[in-house]
Amino acid sequence: MSALNIATRALTTNQAALQVIGHNIANANTAGYTRQRVELNAVPGQQLGSGYFGKGVQIEAVAREGYDAFLTRESNLTRATAAADQTRLQYLQSVESLFPLGEGSLGKLLNDALNAWTDVASSPSDSAARQVVLDNFDALAARIRDGAARIDEIATGARLQATEVTKEINRLAQAIANVNDAIARAQGTGASPNDLLDQRDRLIAQLNDQVQVTTLRADDGTLSVFVAGSLPLVLGNRAAELRVSRAELDGDRQIQLQFVQGATAYDVPTDFVSGGKLKGLLDFVNRDVIRTQAELGRMALALATTVNRQQQSGLDLLGNPGGDLLTHDALTGKPAASNIGSGSVSATVADPTQLKAEDYILEFTSATQALIRRGSDGWYWNGTGWQANAAAPVTVNGYSLEGLTLSVPTSPAAGDRFMLSPGATAASSLQMALSRPAELAAAGRLTLSIGTPNTGNATIEAVSATVTAGSWVMPSLPAALTYASLTNTFSLAGFTPGGVTYTPGEPMVFTYTSGANTVEVKITLRGQPNNGDVFQLVATPAAGVAFNGSNAQAMLALRDQVMFDGSVKLSEGYVAVFSNLASRVNEAQTRASFSKAQADDAEQRRANQAGVNLDEEAARMLQFQQAYQASAKYLQTVQSIFDTLISTFR
Repeated sequence: MSALNIATRALTTNQAALQVIGHNIANANTAGYTRQRVELNAVPGQQLGSGYFGKGVQIEAVAREGYDAFLTRESNLTRATAAADQTRLQYLQSVESLFPLGEGSLGKLLNDALNAWTDVASSPSDSAARQVVLDNFDALAARIRDGAARIDEIATGARLQATEVTKEINRLAQAIANVNDAIARAQGTGASPNDLLDQRDRLIAQLNDQVQVTTLRADDGTLSVFVAGSLPLVLGNRAAELRVSRAELDGDRQIQLQFVQGATAYDVPTDFVSGGKLKGLLDFVNRDVIRTQAELGRMALALATTVNRQQQSGLDLLGNPGGDLLTHDALTGKPAASNIGSGSVSATVADPTQLKAEDYILEFTSATQALIRRGSDGWYWNGTGWQANAAAPVTVNGYSLEGLTLSVPTSPAAGDRFMLSPGATAASSLQMALSRPAELAAAGRLTLSIGTPNTGNATIEAVSATVTAGSWVMPSLPAALTYASLTNTFSLAGFTPGGVTYTPGEPMVFTYTSGANTVEVKITLRGQPNNGDVFQLVATPAAGVAFNGSNAQAMLALRDQVMFDGSVKLSEGYVAVFSNLASRVNEAQTRASFSKAQADDAEQRRANQAGVNLDEEAARMLQFQQAYQASAKYLQTVQSIFDTLISTFR
């Protein structure tokens, strides 16, 4: 009877081994499948007379042979990073496509608008030349406005995708919880549910594509899943949720990730999310879009402020003071949803050359004072620069900050917060303020004439005036420009500085200030004056407006005015926008390529360890096939012996 048991066990055991091998072969191309192996043990022998006689073979367990927790974890982490980098890159490339180079580009439109003043300067009364200026500036404003709108459309798509990603995360979390429950029940029988374990590993791998998670195994075989460091997305057979909502501050543009457990929702800082598509979307929406809008808007804001001040400095074809050429919405702060007061914050441009591509968060500590934080990194303004830790609050009303003058039209309550986004506001609302060619202020408000009797041979080459702060204020005229040969300087009565060194052909800059209003006058002479020679600065007569193109010439000179970051000219303002965006795209492309290579390598190493090798399975199949056949032959032999033994007793 013992021999019959041995034969039977051998037959069924080898059949089971063949079944496992067949299962491996069938799943050779199944993603995430871990090959299985039958672990065999000899049945303990029994002493019979002269020695111990074995009782055959038995199946100890069906184990996952190639599973390696470290390789699996590495594969999941690298694929999460790769998913984040690839998602961010795709959206950045969509934004980059909005800024082509060459004909029709933003840079070409900017230069066309500024260069169009050339014909107006040479022929101030030419309506056709004036219309070209209007058309070019209108096209430029439309391109900036449309670019801002298209960026917002792309960001809206990313925000919607973030919502869909969180839905997929929640579905996978619930599926993992369900599999956890099945595994816990199965392991209660003492057997390892290998296919359920593979299914859970696949779900966790898919979850890492959406958001990076960490796992912790419990004694009952369940796996707890944590997101954003330590938030329990799955505990045993219970799953929490993630959701995306509008940010409490600047909710029109930024999104906030929340962890929902029961009826309670917790805000999750973006920096706490380490990988997955969700990380890429959060970084793109809350950082890349904001940064690009600020860069585009800085160019728009500096352009509008500069040309408008020059317009105010001139006279139109009818002799009226020039009005704004470009307009945009008021630079007002967006209140946080939790604000309890009805206060407001606004800003005006004081110095366009000092503008930064930044948003600012104002956190009021009282009705008049606030902490100022930089939107890009959260650093605090300390009065002279930025620092990582909190600085002392400043009195906001009338405060100067990086080219802006802040104001508080109505007082906020302590604890209220505002997001000030001057660039985004200007870019999205920039448009033409003028509609008629005659409204262009081509003539200068001031004219220089040669005094009599001058004894030198100095001649007038150019004179222009520009509002540099506030609005136009007329100096006391006539103002005498007098030369002193001893110091080789000219002085202009009522202006500062007291003396400006004279170099033929080089502009001399004088400043007139009245309250908060400042006018800068540039005068260029040729030739050599004699001591005491005088030139008279007077208001441009009405009869000379149609023939005066000095303000148009000043508009043309704006092309070469250093405007951005202390080195970039106004005509090259698009370079700062494009180069910074291109730099982010290149950085994202490099990261995406590297992280994908890392993820592919990690998955390949995991698959090599855990995957099915058909050659090996074929060899094992032959091995156990022969063992099965031998077992069957042995069973046949034992059966024959048993039958012979039974027949002797008949």
